[in-house]
Amino acid sequence: MQSQILAIIGGVLVIVIGLVLEVTILAQATTSGADSNIGSFSGAQALNDLVPLVYNAAIVMIGVGLIGAGGLGIAGRGPLARR
Repeated sequence: MQSQILAIIGGVLVIVIGLVLEVTILAQATTSGADSNIGSFSGAQALNDLVPLVYNAAIVMIGVGLIGAGGLGIAGRGPLARR
């Protein structure tokens, strides 16, 4: 039971810390694109614009995955189920 609860807490922490750090990630992605003059490659700015989307998707997938694994473990299913 302890590992399932820790997985849920870990998932919540990943989401909260990820969203707190999102401001820094967005600022860095914006300034790096403007400062490095990446206009020489036509798709570079489009790739740089995907950074927030990929970051948010990764944080949500990891956080929700941990929460789901913990919840399934409590229900007696999944990888964290009691054997």
